Amino acid sequence: MKTIKLLTGFFGCLFVTPAMGGGFDILGQPNDVLFEPGRYAEFGFGLGSADVNGDIIAAGPPFASGDTAPTLPFYNGAFKSDINEQFSGAVIVDNPYGRKLEYNRGPLSGLSGEVESIAITGLLRYNLSDRFSVFGGPRLQRLGGNTDISVFAGGVPAGFANVEFEDTWALGYVVGGAFEIPEAHVRIAVTYNSAIDYDLDTSGAYVGTTNVKTPQSVNIDLQAPISLSTLVFATVRWAEWSETTISPPGYPLGSLTHFNDTTTYRLGAVQMFSENWAGFTALTYEPKTDISADAPIDATDGLWGATLGAIYTKDKVKITSAVTYYQFGDASGSFGNFADNDVISGAVKVGYAF
Repeated sequence: MKTIKLLTGFFGCLFVTPAMGGGFDILGQPNDVLFEPGRYAEFGFGLGSADVNGDIIAAGPPFASGDTAPTLPFYNGAFKSDINEQFSGAVIVDNPYGRKLEYNRGPLSGLSGEVESIAITGLLRYNLSDRFSVFGGPRLQRLGGNTDISVFAGGVPAGFANVEFEDTWALGYVVGGAFEIPEAHVRIAVTYNSAIDYDLDTSGAYVGTTNVKTPQSVNIDLQAPISLSTLVFATVRWAEWSETTISPPGYPLGSLTHFNDTTTYRLGAVQMFSENWAGFTALTYEPKTDISADAPIDATDGLWGATLGAIYTKDKVKITSAVTYYQFGDASGSFGNFADNDVISGAVKVGYAF
């Protein structure tokens, strides 16, 4: 049974590459570190390089935008420890949301925008029995960014100017439960992540306060071994992105985003090759949500793709590396028509048990 015990310990390292799903999602808010045995710490870092381009029709004669998505970094770190036989706790730091865009061609040359975030989540887990547990805790999250948007003179478009959204902290929460069959190394966990409301101080072309809500979401995670050397896993994530709007005060065109709710599915397997080496693969699918590309940030709708990775373990150290490729769904609207876009990302995560 030694091999299968190693496999279940590896499950917490599978989410090393970003989900980059609907809305501004990057990592998908995983909390699998809470189920690591004993005392454990990890840190991961990666880069996502997207190619997002289309034909812009909202700025005079149609023109090809060229690539509008600069490289996006992402990271996460966590520490978990047992308190006693029934209680354990974890602290997770990550950047759950983010996007960058930059135009270098045509009438929109120089237009750019960015959304940044950081979240600090504290979780406490209570074992009701050897099979059932509940967990939850607060999430302190910061959100901010900037963008170039249209300005008007006498109701007529008069070019672009920058708007700055001041970095702001706000509080949310996480609650969930898990069912496990320890002797079979099976686990299913359900997590609810609350929405978080912000009043962002806004300066630049439009001044005042912008209300933004990051979405409530539900994550379902399942793992089950099918042999002594193979573990299968599946995840489902639903996020209420339709409630996220960004409408600077006085901006006459309404929200800068036009998202719909998303559901992202992931199915994969990890295979042990030796006591030190394992490999894993996963397929990801997010159905289209009929987004209308009415603003620069609305350039993709849905995705599908695959992840390949390797895990090396030696004594108390685990090193996970992975590469992910996603093909984005096409989107069309009053701003432009976007097709055949994709992203490739790579990441490394180091974990240490002590």
